[in-house]
Amino acid sequence: MTTQKTSTKKKLAIAGGSLLLIAGVTVGGALVTMNSTIFDNMFNTKVSDTSADGELIVTGAPMTNTFTGAMDGEAITGYYTATNTSENATLSVGLGSMLQPGGDQAAELAGALDTRVAIDGGSLIDTGKLANMKLAEDEAFDIAPGDSVKVRIDVYVKDSAAFLAAGLDKSEVTADYLFNSIAK
Repeated sequence: MTTQKTSTKKKLAIAGGSLLLIAGVTVGGALVTMNSTIFDNMFNTKVSDTSADGELIVTGAPMTNTFTGAMDGEAITGYYTATNTSENATLSVGLGSMLQPGGDQAAELAGALDTRVAIDGGSLIDTGKLANMKLAEDEAFDIAPGDSVKVRIDVYVKDSAAFLAAGLDKSEVTADYLFNSIAK
């Protein structure tokens, strides 16, 4: 007799882009890691009885902007809808960014732009620089089966003097927003 375990599935939806951001979605596969050792670093997951029978789908309009650095707070805002298509599993959703290759001074521009996020009209949460934007683990949000959540993302110039001093004229960066989900 074989014992079958249902694993916790981690899925990734990517809102990808051009220049700054263009929303589109693809979904990655499951990540299951049990007591794997890679150069003495330990990675673990918990086996769960909950399995998502659906996916996280993210939709939204493209984000593209040319920043001038003319003032503190110069920003572009995008709105995305994250939908849990599962009929039985609540999804815990995290959010981050990944830079695409190419672009003139891309890393420098991504390091000069700040980001913040608001979930379903809540307070804005600082998520760091565009280069390594991330919701903290305790800031991940839940989406019940069949429900949707509206996510506001701002990309902005926090300090215009520092932005201008960086000499980023004619710089371009392409970044993806990474929405990842785990069935609870």
